[in-house]
Amino acid sequence: MKYPVAESALIKWSTERLQKIELSDTEIHYRYRLDGSTCSNGGMEFKAYLHARISTAPHSIIQKAWIEIPKEDQVTAAHMCRCPNRNPKEAQSFFEDFKEDAFFSGESLTETILMDIPLNHAGCLCYKPMVDQKWKMALSTIHYDRQLLD
Repeated sequence: MKYPVAESALIKWSTERLQKIELSDTEIHYRYRLDGSTCSNGGMEFKAYLHARISTAPHSIIQKAWIEIPKEDQVTAAHMCRCPNRNPKEAQSFFEDFKEDAFFSGESLTETILMDIPLNHAGCLCYKPMVDQKWKMALSTIHYDRQLLD
């Protein structure tokens, strides 16, 4: 498969950033660690986790996908430009929005990776093109890791 990410990155990310959280006969829950950065205060780093529950082979359907920004990183992540007013109450709804199921849930892992969608390589998660770029990285890493198992 022609990945939208360099294979050298996938090799590194599959060992350093990807974790299998839960395994069953029907699906695997993956967690991909993202080292993100804010966009409105000089690029302060924060961690986010992109979770994906994917059915086992041969279908590899994305059952559910969401983003988690850990509590300890939310103070920093609240400096992304899309976060309203840095007000803790308003910021909480900003972080809760990331937990909603991704638009590609129910789709094939391979087809999702190969989707032609606008991307943006910024380190933040403010808008869809930035989020889509992070998902391409995470899902490509998951797919690459699964190929090593087959």
